[in-house]
Amino acid sequence: MIGGINTSGRSSDEDRIDGKVIGLVERFAKGQRATGVAGHGGHLTGVYPDAIEFQRVYLTGGGGFYTTYGFVSGVLGTYLILKFALEGLLKYRGYGVLAFGFIGSWSLFAFFAYLELFAPADSPLYFDRKHRKVYKVTQSGARCWRFFGPRNSSLVAYDWDLIDAEHHTTLQASTATASRVHHLVFLVRKSKDDPTIVDSFTFASVDFVPALWEYIRRYMEQGAAPLVQGEFPPVSNTGTYVPWSDFGAVVPFLDQPGRRWKEHPWKTLLKYIGMPVTVPLYVLWLFFNRLTVWTAQRVEWPEEIKQAIGRLINELDLRTDTYRRLRPGPPPEV
Repeated sequence: MIGGINTSGRSSDEDRIDGKVIGLVERFAKGQRATGVAGHGGHLTGVYPDAIEFQRVYLTGGGGFYTTYGFVSGVLGTYLILKFALEGLLKYRGYGVLAFGFIGSWSLFAFFAYLELFAPADSPLYFDRKHRKVYKVTQSGARCWRFFGPRNSSLVAYDWDLIDAEHHTTLQASTATASRVHHLVFLVRKSKDDPTIVDSFTFASVDFVPALWEYIRRYMEQGAAPLVQGEFPPVSNTGTYVPWSDFGAVVPFLDQPGRRWKEHPWKTLLKYIGMPVTVPLYVLWLFFNRLTVWTAQRVEWPEEIKQAIGRLINELDLRTDTYRRLRPGPPPEV
């Protein structure tokens, strides 16, 4: 069970239909069209001669975000306990409640730090239709310091024929509303004759799950082009992130103050008023962002896998793609 999604047991129709798995909406068949519409919905991060890449993780851009807010929640929780509850709890010897309060305040920080620190620097998924493989990065083994620290990051390759796809939903609730979040979940069977689930990976929070699955299915099963007419391949932005590049978003006078006042006076005024909060939060996030990058575990891809995937395609490849295998329609205009 990962994030409320059941990925345990056996991946067979008998074991995972008829209401036996909570949150399961549909199991997809590779030989059957799921919907008339197919699209990657912005999840595509790279196109290769015979492979597509998804969910590339750039720790330099977003790492440490949740750890930051876990830290803020810990500080606020500790402050509230010390300010309003400490004296009473000590007076009536409520040591257990006091300990529970401190642990609860810092639980989010500990959880997200566990997930984000010492994580793989990059965790893409590759669907290789030429060799009918799916490649992913996984972490295994015990951490160096028991519950914290680095552990082994390695590449695994699974046969496409041993992978099943499912549509799942989870409930997301707040004090005011409740909604269902949709996910495309892939389950890896142990072998052709043994449906025991040995691994899984998920496309989380997908707007239209059948369309994403149909895009992957057509690519792997029917040789469909990875790009639609008029679409250009994604450009990798690895290593291009500058930590202070968007600091003007929280400190208005650093980024065209005159223009900001003229175009959005009230919005700019609110940003100035909020600076005592937003600026420290941003600086704190920068610290944890750098911490995730410094502790990130590099994953070495075997040379045979690199050769199997090939290089990223570019606009020049679209111009020379005579048979339109990469993108339907005419070649790009010069």
